[in-house]
Amino acid sequence: MHPKILIYRHDDVVEALMADFLVFCNYEVWPAYCREDALLDIKDQDFDIAIFDLTTLEDLELVQAAQSVKPELVVLALTDEHDSTLVKEASLPTDQTLVTPLPLVKILRRIKTLLEKKEADRLNSREPIIYGSLYIDIPNVQARCGSVELNLTQTEFTLLMLLTQQADTAVSKDEIYPKVLGRPRGQYDRAIDVHISSVRHKLQQAGCQDIVIESVRGVGYKLKKSF
Repeated sequence: MHPKILIYRHDDVVEALMADFLVFCNYEVWPAYCREDALLDIKDQDFDIAIFDLTTLEDLELVQAAQSVKPELVVLALTDEHDSTLVKEASLPTDQTLVTPLPLVKILRRIKTLLEKKEADRLNSREPIIYGSLYIDIPNVQARCGSVELNLTQTEFTLLMLLTQQADTAVSKDEIYPKVLGRPRGQYDRAIDVHISSVRHKLQQAGCQDIVIESVRGVGYKLKKSF
């Protein structure tokens, strides 16, 4: 599943360009073309981030209404003046405001940073995952098979955690790449295959015989019990 972003900007052309760019970067984008629609979408959908202009009093009211409806929603406010009264009244963390105009790639970097922070906060509040002999301690970024600790890199840990969260279900490479590597999958990209091979080797070294990572042809990978 790709990160889900709501966009509402004053200029429909600017909004469309941003939406097209983010779709190209493997995000699921919902453009809204008026404040009322944006707020209705927030009420009805679960978004990872909402991107709004913050240059008028009506913009401030939308930000405050969105936060009231979904307090957990991350709002990225685009303003033309960082120390404006509106920005102060919005009471957003400093990393949730950007002074525009900016190249889209810089806005993309901020989106990635906010998503990483949100994911880290989510992981820190999670209970351990237990699947067969596999035990994954999310807050402490540790995994073990039985009593044997798995010496995983951060990328390998994130990959194994994702597969374990969706155990017995094939997880597509298109989903794995942005969640594990933070980027879309390239046409001839085999980076995840290399990390899968390493995780398999470490599971085998730890004597984790009841768990296997199965290749699903044309899709991706599936973690399942071998017996």
